[in-house]
Amino acid sequence: MQKVKLTHKLGQRLALTPQLTQGLKVLAMNSIELENYLEECMAGNPLLELEPGTLSDAEHDAVEPALEVTESDPWKEQGDNRWEVPHPRSGREDMPDPEQSWQDEQSVAQSLHEQVDRQPMPDVQRVLAHALLDSLDDDGYFRADPDAFAGQCRDSIADMDEVDGMLIDAVLEQVIHQLEPAGIGARDLTECLLLQLDSGNDTDVLVRQLLLHFADDMTNTDAALAEKAGVTEQEIAAARARMLRLDPFPGHGMHGSGNYYIRPEIIFRHNHDHEIEVEIPASGWQGLRLNERWSQHSWSGKDKAFMSQAMKEARWLLHSLDQRSETLMKVALCLASHQRAFLDYGVLGLKPLTLQDVAEEVGLHESTVSRVTSGKYADTPIGIIELRRFFSAGLPTRGGGTISVYRVQQRVKVLIESEPPGRPISDQAIADRLQKEGVEIARRTVAKYREELGLPPSSRRRRAAKARISEKRR
Repeated sequence: MQKVKLTHKLGQRLALTPQLTQGLKVLAMNSIELENYLEECMAGNPLLELEPGTLSDAEHDAVEPALEVTESDPWKEQGDNRWEVPHPRSGREDMPDPEQSWQDEQSVAQSLHEQVDRQPMPDVQRVLAHALLDSLDDDGYFRADPDAFAGQCRDSIADMDEVDGMLIDAVLEQVIHQLEPAGIGARDLTECLLLQLDSGNDTDVLVRQLLLHFADDMTNTDAALAEKAGVTEQEIAAARARMLRLDPFPGHGMHGSGNYYIRPEIIFRHNHDHEIEVEIPASGWQGLRLNERWSQHSWSGKDKAFMSQAMKEARWLLHSLDQRSETLMKVALCLASHQRAFLDYGVLGLKPLTLQDVAEEVGLHESTVSRVTSGKYADTPIGIIELRRFFSAGLPTRGGGTISVYRVQQRVKVLIESEPPGRPISDQAIADRLQKEGVEIARRTVAKYREELGLPPSSRRRRAAKARISEKRR
C-alpha cells in the first residue's frame, strides 16, 4: 500500500498580482478597446465616473473624426490616408449610412480578381493570375519563391504541368503589375514604389533614378543629394515630396479584414523649427476619476467590504492608465529620436531598431515595449502608420555600427540586377562584395534575402540568360 505524506518544498515562482495583470491588460489595448473596457469598469464600479464635460467615445466621434486633417495641413496631400473612415452621421438624415456604404464597397481582393477577369489572356495565365492574387500578403506583396510557387501550382491545379518560375514571373509582371492599385504584386518595397511612377513625368523619372541608384543617400541633405545626383535642390525637394505620396502598402486589408476605426495613439508632427514634436492625444478616458461623493461615505457590513474592494480596483485602474500614458510617451520619444529620418523621408530613411534597443533605452522590459506598440498606430508627417513599422533588424558593420536589413536587401538586388548578361554572380560573391563594403554578412544570409526579394539563384538566372540568347538567335 502506497504511503501518503506531507512534505515542504522551498522554491521561487513568478505570480502576477491583480494590479499587474490589469496594468498589462490596459497597456496592450488600443484607445478604442480601452474606452470600451472602461465603460464596462464604470458600469460595475460606482466609484468611477467621468468628469463633467468629458465626452464619451460615441459623443467624441460624433463631433470629431478619429483623425482630423485640415485644409491648412501641409501634409494633407502627402500623407497616407488609407485608413480614414467616414464620419458618423451626427443625426443628419441626408447623410449616407457609413455601415451601408462599407457593406456595398468592394474589397481590394475582389476588385483585383474582377480586373483579371475583364482582361483578355490565355486561360492558363488567367488561372495563374488568380492564384498569384490569392498568394499576396496583407501589404499586397508577392513574397514567395517563383519556382516553389510554380511547384505548388503544378501539384494543386489541373493542366499546369508546364508551369515554371519563369512563367510565374511573366504573369506577375505582365498581368498583376498592371492592375490597380499600382504597386500590387511587388516583390519588394523598391519595386512597389517604382510601379507607381509615371515614366512621362520628369519628377517621377528623378524619383526612379534616386530609388535605383541613390537609396543609401536619401537621408542626406537636399544639397548633398542634389550634388551627387547631378540635379538641383528644388528637383530633389519635389522628388522627396513625390515619394511621400507613394503607397508602400498598396494591398492593405486586401484579405477582407473588415473596416474598423483607427485612432492614433501617438502624434508625431513637425514644429516651426522642423523639429519633431511628440503628443499623446487626449481621449475620453483621460477624464476618468474617483466619485468623491461615494468615496467619503461611511459603509458597514457587506457594503463596506464591497466598496473597499471597489476603491482598490478604481485606484489600480487609474494608476494603470497613468502608467500607460507615461510608457507611451517614453517609447514615442525614443522612436522619434532614433527614426527621425524615417519620419522625414519615409521608409527609405528607416534605421535599424529593435524592441530590445528601445527597452534598454527607456528602462522597460522588451515584452512591455512589445505590448505598447502591438496593434497601435501613429499619426506622422508621412501618414498613419503602425508602430511596428518603426522597427527594423540590422546587420553589424566593420566600423562598429549597424545597417538596416532593408538597405542590405536593396544592395543585394542592385548587385544582381547589374551583373553581366549570361554571367550571374553567386551568393558567395555577393557576400564577399558586401564584406568588402563593410557589412558583416554570411552567404546563407544573402541567400535568405535574395529569396525574400523573389530573385532566383545564380544557376536559374544563368539558364534564363541562355534561353533568352537562344530565342534571339532564332
